[in-house]
Amino acid sequence: MFVKSADTVSTSGSTLILPSVSIGNVPQLSVDLLINTLEATRVGIIHSPYLVPISGTSGFDHLPDQRLVPLEVYQTRDAKWTIVQQRSPPLAKHHRDFARELMDFIELGSFSCVIVLTSSDAALRGDAMIDGPQIRSLTVNCEDVLANKLRELSLSPLGSGYAQTSNDNVLPLKQLYAAGVAKPLLKLCQASKFPVIALVALVFEGDNVHDAINLANATNSLLDIVPTTQKWRPPQSWQWLMAANNAPSEMF
Repeated sequence: MFVKSADTVSTSGSTLILPSVSIGNVPQLSVDLLINTLEATRVGIIHSPYLVPISGTSGFDHLPDQRLVPLEVYQTRDAKWTIVQQRSPPLAKHHRDFARELMDFIELGSFSCVIVLTSSDAALRGDAMIDGPQIRSLTVNCEDVLANKLRELSLSPLGSGYAQTSNDNVLPLKQLYAAGVAKPLLKLCQASKFPVIALVALVFEGDNVHDAINLANATNSLLDIVPTTQKWRPPQSWQWLMAANNAPSEMF
């Protein structure tokens, strides 16, 4: 359930960027870059019984007094971009329930476009995807300007290089590994005939900062969110990414 911070909050006509908790936490890190660089403001939360409950100190430099919760909704001042940040994974055996909840949020939000960011285990990718770009795309019910731009950017479709099925309605979801809620969510989007684009980062688990920057760059190339001359501003919380034992206790 979407709980708005004010009655004036509107998502109609906005572009939604939605991460899936997946291998390396790459989508969430990319969203950190977007929110912190754009100085987006939290306009609400999505209350879900299907997520691990958490609470902690703010993850963003421009919102130092804000407490973080499992699922937050941010928006730029002009409401052009609506960005979800997910801080905890779905509870075991509740991925489909959570996907249905996200689908309700998408359908009720009247968004102009939906971009799903996810990552997949590169160790399990097929031989055909070893060479070439390690950020792939997947379009669902989408044949618009952005779909054409994917081709211009050489963001190869997930599954390119494989024998194509005779059924164009079959998504290559078997090639997504450790991709979190992306699979059930994309299936729901397809069944609802809702247009969505997914960007898939093929990564290994480890220090995934570089992967997150690459995914943020790909997202920006597709959507033109910030000028290409502007540098990403990682939040201060990133200094503890690979130093969990040294992280301040107030974070938890």
